[in-house]
Amino acid sequence: MEKKIDKDNLMSQLYDYLTQQVRDHYDVKEHLSRELYQDQREKDRKVKDVSDQNRIYQIRKVFSPLDFQEEAQKEEDMVDTSELDARIRTRKKEIQEEEEKINVLSGYLKGLEENYFITSSEYKNDDEMIPFLPAFWKLMEHVKMIHPEVRINFSKTEDFSDVTLNLSFLKGFYAFIKFVLYEIGVYVINVEKYIDKDKVLIRFQVKPKIPGNIAIFKNKKYTLEKELTKEFSIIRWKTNSVIVQALME
Repeated sequence: MEKKIDKDNLMSQLYDYLTQQVRDHYDVKEHLSRELYQDQREKDRKVKDVSDQNRIYQIRKVFSPLDFQEEAQKEEDMVDTSELDARIRTRKKEIQEEEEKINVLSGYLKGLEENYFITSSEYKNDDEMIPFLPAFWKLMEHVKMIHPEVRINFSKTEDFSDVTLNLSFLKGFYAFIKFVLYEIGVYVINVEKYIDKDKVLIRFQVKPKIPGNIAIFKNKKYTLEKELTKEFSIIRWKTNSVIVQALME
């Protein structure tokens, strides 16, 4: 028993450590992203200033009644943005490195969730069935901790249901979460639930980030459909709202 307690404490500490690491790397990524944005704005400003000056000079050459020496005022060459370009490349590389670290750490957290926390000592017997609702709320809390950059809204309830958790739902859930976070990009996930004694309907309303290419965004719907398990179905797929629901019986 003592060894089991030590293991539980160790796993909890490991989970807390990994969660904090994800948050720290996300903060670094956000800081780098802000610096990248400022560098890009500075580069755009410099290029625009030179472009504006050249346009004004061309207008003066054509329409000015004054006889000024063209040799005295030549058009500016292309603005030198080499230093900014180098900084932008470095920022992008650093952001990519932080994203990779976040993905690796999130993978470790996911492994702990799937293989330890959900199948914890509370459910030692394989024949025992795990109630769906308590496990689902715990799962959502873990996702919320792992992805603080996304606003995930849900409210736990004490409603009772005989529905149990199964591996098929877990596979579909992880496929859905991974896809909307990394393939289409979202900033809000609202979770609604409809609970009955013998069935539970969970509806995920997702607010995607503005897609760069509408056609690619539309085609991703079919990619996600292939990854989802039988419990899941896509109800709406629009650039301003994606709705996916899961029916557990």
